[in-house]
Amino acid sequence: MRILENPVVRIVAAILWCLAVPIAVKLLILQPIFGLMDLDEDTSKGFQAVIIGGVILAAYQIYYKRVERRQVLELSRIHLFQEVVYGFGIGFVIVAMVAGVLYLFGYYSPVAVNPVIVLIKPGIIFFVMGIWEEVIFRGIIYRVTEKYLGTIKALLISASIFGFVHFTNSGFNWFSGLAIALELGLLTGLTYTISGRLWMPIALHIGWNFSFVFFGMTVSGAQEFSRFIESKLTGPTFLTGGEFGPENSLITILVSLAFFAVLYRLAAQKGRIKIQLRERKNNV
Repeated sequence: MRILENPVVRIVAAILWCLAVPIAVKLLILQPIFGLMDLDEDTSKGFQAVIIGGVILAAYQIYYKRVERRQVLELSRIHLFQEVVYGFGIGFVIVAMVAGVLYLFGYYSPVAVNPVIVLIKPGIIFFVMGIWEEVIFRGIIYRVTEKYLGTIKALLISASIFGFVHFTNSGFNWFSGLAIALELGLLTGLTYTISGRLWMPIALHIGWNFSFVFFGMTVSGAQEFSRFIESKLTGPTFLTGGEFGPENSLITILVSLAFFAVLYRLAAQKGRIKIQLRERKNNV
């Protein structure tokens, strides 16, 4: 059917599938099974979360392999370890630099260090969030949009949608949405373009969220988690991020855009920046 060739229809159909399958597996299979086990709530949720992470990737693979009948190269395991290390490292280094700048200004003050075990729960949650959000926003929305509109337009569109879907998070305002778009939205899209696979943006997303908890700073939408480093943030909201956290900080935006500029130049040198489909056809 011709309607199934429409990029918007393709995006919506894939998103619905990748949302419905994990939810159905959780409600109909995992919860009943784990409900019969003698496990505490946190342990049960932790195991279920790890399984759901695999289910999300499997649902994505099945959809594009069976429905669109193509090789799902974006989930190829080639260079998986290397791309995970690079992605997580980029996320961690950016947040560490933000914490460092805030510390030099006297706005960030570490006061205590908790046992490393406190990182397990947020780490598991961020693992699932990173997979699910990157499958939706980069694997589906960004990848399809880039194919039809080119890299630059796809980056702007997918990053904007990604930034403003955080509107339910505490302390959100229009600047918060713009900030997340300019930070994680652009970086994850570009790392997908550079690698052609989802592993680097997934790891970058996980590393980004995990690092805020590691350094004891608020990550939007996850204020309830314990932090490894207990810290205090004081100072002007445009630098500390206020209630929303340092993702809402001008410092985070500038550091992220600096990394984006370096990565964009690398992508351009490698010939990975795609042009609009119509332009490509006109040049043939």
